[in-house]
Amino acid sequence: MSPMSLPRNRFQNLLCDLDGTLIDSGGIGVHFEFITRTLPIMKRHQGWMAAYKALSQGAEELKKPSRTKTNRERLIETFAKHLKLPKEEAEKELNQSLNEVFPKLKSHFGKISGAAKFLDWAKDHYPLVLATNPVWPVELVHLRMSWGGIDPGVFQSITTADRMHACKPSREYYLEILKQESFEASRCLMIGNERKMDLPATAVGMAVFLVRPEASALTCIEAPTDTHPGAWRGNYQHLRSLLITNQGI
Repeated sequence: MSPMSLPRNRFQNLLCDLDGTLIDSGGIGVHFEFITRTLPIMKRHQGWMAAYKALSQGAEELKKPSRTKTNRERLIETFAKHLKLPKEEAEKELNQSLNEVFPKLKSHFGKISGAAKFLDWAKDHYPLVLATNPVWPVELVHLRMSWGGIDPGVFQSITTADRMHACKPSREYYLEILKQESFEASRCLMIGNERKMDLPATAVGMAVFLVRPEASALTCIEAPTDTHPGAWRGNYQHLRSLLITNQGI
């Protein structure tokens, strides 16, 4: 790789996506099974259509950042509205549905080559934040991590539904992490796997690395400049090599 395409700032903090980056999350199949298992549980209140609207409108609501309400609060309000339940009952319904359905999705999840080994190395050199899309409570994040062979203990914090007010790929999501963790954007590397969801971190000044376990070479996909932090693509060994070069480790 040309020196011109190497990071311009030394990274001090690593932010890691979860699904598709650290663990195999099953793609569209897991979303389909989640819906088909959840709807029959929720329909007992106002029928199939109300259950479907609660799920679909909840997903739509999370696409819009909020200044005052966490993602979890907005999900509960959406459930309460469509299922015609008090907020306390809607919260119980949400918890019950998630806790009943999620353990049945285990077959969709698995390990990603090199992920756990990379984290074992990285934890000795950087503060790590699990920058997963904040839709779920921490218990379900931990559950999925265990299915993928990832230790939650290596992370100093996790972006969960009860602490975040926006979701990927909005810039507000990335700005909120920086504020909560007191990080400087130019000193952060966002490690993800999706252009749509993770690459937008560059808009707030974070460099991005997109993990491709099958990659045969490290590639610079957006060159760093005075106004752009840069983005790269490769496997976990390429990522480690990039960081070693960047830090002089």
